[in-house]
Amino acid sequence: MKTAKRKTAKKAIAEHPVFRMAVISSRGQVTIPQDIRSLLHVKRGSVIGFEPTRGGVLMVPLKVQPQDPYTEEEWKKIEKLSKGKGIVYDTVEEAKKRIADLCDTK
Repeated sequence: MKTAKRKTAKKAIAEHPVFRMAVISSRGQVTIPQDIRSLLHVKRGSVIGFEPTRGGVLMVPLKVQPQDPYTEEEWKKIEKLSKGKGIVYDTVEEAKKRIADLCDTK
């Protein structure tokens, strides 16, 4: 029966700092060593950012959060447009004027 305690990845790396290596595949892929993945809390589907530096490449785990493409004011305009009744305009100018009027009102 094993009684040895398991070290955390962070502790193991701190105690035995070793340069880690990986080989780039023919498709440009690289496998991040398991202890480094554990330390950075990255797993399948994680997003990693890369930044060239004078000393090499900086690899940083990123948290991607969706951003609303519209402001609150734009959403109000979109909702107003979607509630409008279908109107047929005789000219492009009339349609543009109607859109401009909708955008000017709050």
